[in-house]
Amino acid sequence: MIVSALPQEIIGLEKDVLITGVGKINATRVLVDYIIKNKPKIIINYGTAAKCSRKVEVGKIYEIRKFVQRDMNATQLGFETYQTPFGKGMIDTGLPNSSFGRDDLVCGTGDNFWEGDSQFTAEYDVADMEAYALASVCEEYKIKFRCFKYISDDGNADQWIENCKKGVELFKEYVK
Repeated sequence: MIVSALPQEIIGLEKDVLITGVGKINATRVLVDYIIKNKPKIIINYGTAAKCSRKVEVGKIYEIRKFVQRDMNATQLGFETYQTPFGKGMIDTGLPNSSFGRDDLVCGTGDNFWEGDSQFTAEYDVADMEAYALASVCEEYKIKFRCFKYISDDGNADQWIENCKKGVELFKEYVK
């Protein structure tokens, strides 16, 4: 099953795509319900993401296998950066990337829009709002998870509006 957050991200691919809505709670709720009813062998997430490092370029698609919660900070309590207290830190699907020549990219998931950082100081390469939650659910239910992110912008909402439709064409070419 292909999973995406918004209909705007999958124009031309609408058939057989599960739309979760934006954010970790929506993604978790919708995916768990789907898994319980359908017992899939693999979940493929396709969506847009913002550029957060020099490792990625706006207008390109990447397969991501490592995920952190970029809006989780409990370091004051002695936990590692991005680690949910008594929960997970970084999730690594362990699957080798099938293309794009990298396996070191990290997606930072948060319940807010990435607003850009010209210094590229983040400890993740792309920012989205669902992938960590999706990867966490798949890990819990022992389902393979693959994630493809089209870099639609660098934190500029106007850039996202202009570019989000372009990524689905690259994704469709890849999955053929």
